[in-house]
Amino acid sequence: MSRLLSIAWKELRQLRRDRLTLAMMAALPVLQLLLFGYAINTDVRHMPTLVWDQDGTAESRAFAERLKATGTYDLAGAVHSYAEIESAFRRGTARVGLVIPPDHASNLAAGRPAPVQLLVDGSDPQTVASASTTAASLAAALNGGAAGGIRLEPAILYNPDQRTAVYIVPGLVGVILTMTMVMLTAMAIARERERGTLEQLIVSPIRPAELIVGKILPYIVIGYVQITLILFVGAAVFAVPLVGSLGLFYLLSALFIAANLALGLFFSTLAKTQQQAMQMSFFFLLPNILLSGFMFPWEGMPVPAQWLSQALPLTHYLRIARGITLKGATYPDLSGELIWLAGIFGALVLLASLRFSKKLG
Repeated sequence: MSRLLSIAWKELRQLRRDRLTLAMMAALPVLQLLLFGYAINTDVRHMPTLVWDQDGTAESRAFAERLKATGTYDLAGAVHSYAEIESAFRRGTARVGLVIPPDHASNLAAGRPAPVQLLVDGSDPQTVASASTTAASLAAALNGGAAGGIRLEPAILYNPDQRTAVYIVPGLVGVILTMTMVMLTAMAIARERERGTLEQLIVSPIRPAELIVGKILPYIVIGYVQITLILFVGAAVFAVPLVGSLGLFYLLSALFIAANLALGLFFSTLAKTQQQAMQMSFFFLLPNILLSGFMFPWEGMPVPAQWLSQALPLTHYLRIARGITLKGATYPDLSGELIWLAGIFGALVLLASLRFSKKLG
């Protein structure tokens, strides 16, 4: 027993000296509690909704306002064609489109069925369920069992069969790249320090920014190999479509890969050992999966959680990956996400460069 207690005491003393590990052990349960209890919400609300009101009457406007009053839909503007709705879906600025035909009020006045079309972005199955159910319940409540009244006609775009694999596989590209790219480079400088080769870098004429970029470049090739494997297996095994341009997908993926590699290098400048670098990588992966929209609908999160998620590269890459593969999004549709990724990448490279000082300490 005394020998066991001695070993345990020795382990506790060693752990006490590892302040980074202690901090992560204390922060992880708190982070999980906050994320699952506060930020994660499968009840999707405030979905941006476009309205194509071809009737322009008080009755048609009243139905749109009643949809807004449910809290599930936010009226994001008026459009005048299906093409405008689909363009907004590709850009990610709208998730629902309400189309009211020109004879809406006259049909209601005559006691005839008044069809109303509800277009839903099917790239997220949870969005489809919330959007369709709420609108159908509202229409049924307004009709009150009458033979006429509003008749809702939902239409799902981009994933009409609601297959989970079609939604998950494009997102897995981003998740796997985040996990592997950050982890591979998080140990880069820590490994140099442990092997004693950091001194060679210290006495060399290389600049910090050159070191960071130089360590990023080889791993970009590894990232592209992973992307190719995931897309190939996804198409061959799960029949995941690729509606958009494969070349554009590869081109835009470069910035995401570089951002994750820069983040991994920033972690490596904070860690003193490879073990610490790996711990930080795993610690970072949890909020990425929970807040980026990979598992839970982004629209269902509280506003502060949405703000926080905008700082995660995965949030923007998921929109790019799903936009290209499922919706056929083009470069102009995704320009906003590219601006975010470019800003995150620049900030991470700057931070990593500043953290790397030519000192052994």
